[in-house]
Amino acid sequence: MGVFILALALGACASSKSSTNDASSIGKGIDVEMMRPQEAAQVVKEFQQAYGIPPIPPPNTPVTSMAQVLEIVRGDRLPEFEEARRFAAGRQGPEALTVRAYLELSYAGALITAASILDRERKQDLTELRQLQQARPFENQAATEKDKARAAKLQTETEDLRKVVRALRVLSEAPLRSGSDLAEQAIRLDPKAQLAYFANANYFRFRGQWLEYDRMMRYADEGPEDPPIHTYLRAMEALERYVDPARCEKLLKETLAKRPDFVRAQANLVLVDENTIDKYEELQRLKAISPNHLVVRLAGPMIEQEYKTAQELGGAFTE
Repeated sequence: MGVFILALALGACASSKSSTNDASSIGKGIDVEMMRPQEAAQVVKEFQQAYGIPPIPPPNTPVTSMAQVLEIVRGDRLPEFEEARRFAAGRQGPEALTVRAYLELSYAGALITAASILDRERKQDLTELRQLQQARPFENQAATEKDKARAAKLQTETEDLRKVVRALRVLSEAPLRSGSDLAEQAIRLDPKAQLAYFANANYFRFRGQWLEYDRMMRYADEGPEDPPIHTYLRAMEALERYVDPARCEKLLKETLAKRPDFVRAQANLVLVDENTIDKYEELQRLKAISPNHLVVRLAGPMIEQEYKTAQELGGAFTE
């Protein structure tokens, strides 16, 4: 812990690389493009403090079996990932290595998802900022001053979001690499380890390396089973590779039909649905099975506001 704090202190001294026009309120002196993991952790912590998004403490229930680790992965129970990782550390054999791979990749995926949600919010803020910065000669002085104050606040928020998005992506790198390494170890021990091939395919999906993804999926498809992860990966491929949200939604629902406790599938169903009412309904389903899920906490308020606005305007457009 002392080394980590020292690393943060050293990271905070790297101000010579940062822009003198930094309008952000977090990670002062940290260069966004050259951000190191210790600095990224500092940025995320400061963002949580500044915007009132405290981390959910893990439950007091200890992790005592690899089956429990697998349940944590399926349930996408992010607060419990660290305890599960500690319990699973050092476990060998193809099955244990595969579960450990899924744990690491699921954690990385959660960070990437959070970055995606916050980046979407940043782009919305930038649109609002451009609107406020337009010259409006017919407005009175009081309204103009309010717009300036709102613009200054949005400028800070967009810079903060830019930093935390970058920080989350930096922090996802280590578990991504670890997940792939563990999956490859499992495959070396058992060349027919179907779930390990799916895990490594997931790694290449995150990287956008689709030819390697195809190679892993071919090996996995030679196996005798058709597990839910297979359908889930095809769903995410439909969205990320072929930009086909309708097919992605269909396959995510098939995944949940196979495995109703596959929480990550439900979470992505919230994000992929393009209809405001349907998105809201999927959010309520996610809340029911995982009320403190990352998507609920980060994307939930935006989705609920969009739904409320749609309800308010629904009658107006039909009159």
